[in-house]
Amino acid sequence: MATVNVLILDDVDTNRKLLRAQLEAEGVTVLEASDGVEGLEELKRQKVDAAISDLLMPNMDGYRFCYEVRKSKEHRDLPIIIYTSTYTSPSDEKLSLKLGANKYLRKPAPVVQILDALHNATTKNHVIPKAGAGSTQQ
Repeated sequence: MATVNVLILDDVDTNRKLLRAQLEAEGVTVLEASDGVEGLEELKRQKVDAAISDLLMPNMDGYRFCYEVRKSKEHRDLPIIIYTSTYTSPSDEKLSLKLGANKYLRKPAPVVQILDALHNATTKNHVIPKAGAGSTQQ
């Protein structure tokens, strides 16, 4: 079984650490970036199977990160999940999806919802725990 590498983009350290702990508890390998610029650099350095990105970040926000990934030849098919607490209006969700996000989630979301989004967005070559499959966190 292949492991899955997920890149978390969030400028708030606490948010990254919490999400990292939740995903690692479910067997997901996690990489971190504090903004879209670092996220794009991480994509060049590491094999990444999916990204979970906040929207409001310095240097490059989640919208621009999504746009840049989608126009890149190497990573345009990378599953991207937007995970935000700041931009939560229907128009923000619509813009995120229009820019190519696979899923839009509002913080805080139960870990099973995040795992479901990862599972649905990634290829069958990777093993992402399904919601409720041994998950103890809500």
